[in-house]
Amino acid sequence: MNRKLTKAITEAAGLLRAPQRTAPLLKKIVSDKLRIAVDRPHLYSYTKTRYASPYVLSKVMHWIAEAQRPDGGIPAYYSLLTGYSQSYPEVTGYLIPTLYDFAGYESARSAENFRTSFAAYRATHWLLSLQMPSGAFPAGLHGAPAQPSIFNTGQILQGLVRAYIETARPDILASALAAGDWLILTQQQDGSWAGDGAYQNSAHTYYSMVSWSLAALAAQTGKSKFAVAAEKNLDWVLSHFRSNGWIEGINLQGHPAYLHFIAYVLQGALECAVLRHRNNDNAIDAVANSAWILLRRFETTKFLPGAYDDNFKSPRRFSCLTGNAQMSCVWLRLFELTHDLRYFNAALKMNEMLKQLIPLRDRAGILGGVSGSYPIWGSYQPFRYISWGCKFFADALMLESRIKQSFDISAEKVLQCAS
Repeated sequence: MNRKLTKAITEAAGLLRAPQRTAPLLKKIVSDKLRIAVDRPHLYSYTKTRYASPYVLSKVMHWIAEAQRPDGGIPAYYSLLTGYSQSYPEVTGYLIPTLYDFAGYESARSAENFRTSFAAYRATHWLLSLQMPSGAFPAGLHGAPAQPSIFNTGQILQGLVRAYIETARPDILASALAAGDWLILTQQQDGSWAGDGAYQNSAHTYYSMVSWSLAALAAQTGKSKFAVAAEKNLDWVLSHFRSNGWIEGINLQGHPAYLHFIAYVLQGALECAVLRHRNNDNAIDAVANSAWILLRRFETTKFLPGAYDDNFKSPRRFSCLTGNAQMSCVWLRLFELTHDLRYFNAALKMNEMLKQLIPLRDRAGILGGVSGSYPIWGSYQPFRYISWGCKFFADALMLESRIKQSFDISAEKVLQCAS
């Protein structure tokens, strides 16, 4: 066991609040160490499927359901050191579409459908109680002093729009409109968001996720002001894409550019461009260029580093599993848009790799969880199973299922025509 790992274990053990957590912590560390020593560290899958995607998806969604707090919020993480965190408004918000998608995915199983829909209802009810008079939603974990957050408001808006689509409740629409109006009010002239309410008071290109939510609100309400704000931000974000695929302006002071945030930029820009019908300009092409560079790296090295310095350079040897899941989502959506099977092929391999890293038998908080890093002591959210990792991996598995189902439908039509 190397010196760095020994130090990490020692520090982690010193932070334990409850002795009963020592066993799962050491078990996970040893498990990851053995995987790296015995198996390929990247666990890249060429052809074999060890676990069926629907089975793993059910375990991941079980993690989310078990984690939901009595107030309706969903924690940021389960820590091997300290247990569940407080409820996290941001992730609770953008988990709502995932919960509704799974309720539809599981429509044949009425009990599971009801449970998941009710979880979405509880999450929405809790979020409505947190909205500030300005229309903003607070930063950080629940219980911290309420400070308005642009990014969190945008992420929660995504959930509110979906909740309104599912329920047609006027109070949810009113909340979504108030959030959208506040985001427009705080937007800079150049289309970015910076200053008060922005993380570290800086403008960030990964706020493309906010423009995606505004574009969704515009699509649902028909109000052009939200569409204008979404496209202003999209144009500002696109101005930071370089010809080599690198994206500037992520601006995480004191941190490298984690793959999670690079994928945020790509997801937000892609989905906003699709909603705004930006098929004929450079928006989707810019996203595809960056996504293709990461795809080629994954295919040739069988690994995506968890963080980057610039120009996709990275000496790091840990994986950011959330970023991996998000890249699967991006590749799958690009396949739906371009019909280029190479995107689909890479996403399937990524999903197979991730499925092997999900604990399928363990205690609550671990069972079905997506760890921040692989190995567990990696620098992104170490020693934690994180709710947004579960969200994006569930999304990736449901996208995979949707595309496979479309193949089945197409094959059936061909057979019908032939007969």
